[in-house]
Amino acid sequence: MNPQYSRNVATLPLQKRAGWVNVVIYAVLGFWSLVCLFPLYWVVVTSFKGEPEIIEGPFYLPFVDFTPNLKSWVATLTYSNDHLVSRFYNSTIVAICSTLLTVSFGGMAVYGLTRFRYDVRWKRLVLFFLAAIFAGIAFVVPTVWVQFLFALVTALLLFSAVMLRQTGLTIGNEVILFALLATRILPPIVVVLPLYMMGFYTHTLDTHVPLIFSYTASNLPVAIWLLLPVFGKFATSQEEAAQLDGASRISIFLTIFLPMVAASTAAVGLLIFVLCWNEYLFAAYLASDSVSTMPPWVIGQMSIKEAQVGGDSQEWPQLSAAMIFMVVPVLACAGFAQRYLSGVVSKGQ
Repeated sequence: MNPQYSRNVATLPLQKRAGWVNVVIYAVLGFWSLVCLFPLYWVVVTSFKGEPEIIEGPFYLPFVDFTPNLKSWVATLTYSNDHLVSRFYNSTIVAICSTLLTVSFGGMAVYGLTRFRYDVRWKRLVLFFLAAIFAGIAFVVPTVWVQFLFALVTALLLFSAVMLRQTGLTIGNEVILFALLATRILPPIVVVLPLYMMGFYTHTLDTHVPLIFSYTASNLPVAIWLLLPVFGKFATSQEEAAQLDGASRISIFLTIFLPMVAASTAAVGLLIFVLCWNEYLFAAYLASDSVSTMPPWVIGQMSIKEAQVGGDSQEWPQLSAAMIFMVVPVLACAGFAQRYLSGVVSKGQ
């Protein structure tokens, strides 16, 4: 008997068993996908229902169980008291600006910490930190002579930091990186009140400025953490060759290095956009009406609906339509991020 034929016959039971295992795995994954996607499908279907379908339901299939209509969508987009379009516009502006700033600052921080060596004197760092605190106090206090006093102390601290001798313990790249990442451990609720007071004294509450900067600061550690494996710990051969040819660090970073990691950086930006889009706490405290974003508005609508138990069933389709407005950008970003990441993995970047 042919030995090759014997080996093929012996492997047939294993191949059949592996085929059945794959069928079971795909069946379980398909069922779990239906479980995860059914709430989203139910929200979409509810947005096309009318009051009779909600009261007499449940109805599952459009054009089979019920006749869909666009009344809730028209009401959601045109009702003047809800201002859904303006909430969507505010969320888009704040999320895009915060994402661009976060990825830009995070990319520059990671590139600087992986391509340069820092030895910051801890005494000088403490003096700069105290100067920043006194400068912030001088900016918010109402009395002029107190502002002058704190500004004078700030100037003295800055002068002392510049003239300080280069002696003592130093803080290196690892400590700086750990300090940046450790800020994410701080609960956001702890910094909400200081941010609110800063916005109150600077008259920037209910504007885009505090939302954009607070989103950027809170998500900056996440961007740094995600960009670290993308940028690598050492300079690439292309960077070293360009540096030997006399190119500056800025030109190397902008014209050589960024095109190499553009796809991965874009994927990180999409993930940061999702975090900014879903942010609720800062938006609830720093924005009241003019620049209110989607998450506080949806939570407010849900709270109103809980207070109206048993009534106003026609609002459920409108609320479902509003939820779709909030979910679609997140799903789009997740899809694009998955596409970018899969492309990067397949190319071996």
